Order: sequence, then structure tokens, then C-alpha cells
Amino acid sequence: RGVVRTGELLEDPRDPNQVEMALRLQGVGPDQPRLIIVPFALLLADPTLDPDAVGGRRFEAEVAQAEDGRWLVAEIALAARVLREKE
Repeated sequence: RGVVRTGELLEDPRDPNQVEMALRLQGVGPDQPRLIIVPFALLLADPTLDPDAVGGRRFEAEVAQAEDGRWLVAEIALAARVLREKE
């Protein structure tokens, strides 16, 4: 769990005909990944998931490390946008 800093659509290195969403994170523990990947199948499950709209949103996710070292999302919940005072 933490906050999504940015989201970006990328070509899936295992299948160039599909895309995936890379999420850069903040607020996660020291032993947790700072970059997780939302696979194509999950993107299809929610076509409203937009990489430009995920920044600043709180999340909770179930992830597992793949053989290639990437952290793949099995389940993710995104909350409403996190609002903060300017520093």
C-alpha cells in the first residue's frame, strides 16, 4: 500500500501486441517494490483505468515477483485522489 506517483502505458516485453501499465510508487515499505506492473488482462477488466489519472491516488495491491524480476499485480484497489497541502 502507498500512493501512486505516476502511471505509464508500456509495450509488454513478453508480447509486443499487448500493453501494460507501469506504476511508480511512494510510501511503500523498504522491502517493497517502487515500481509495479499492471498486466494487460487487468487493464481490460477496467477500461477506465487511465495512466494520466492514477497519479496521487492511494492504492493497495497484491503483487508477486515474476521470473524476470518485475513485480506483477494480481489485484489492485485505487482510492480517490489523495489531497495534500502544498509544501
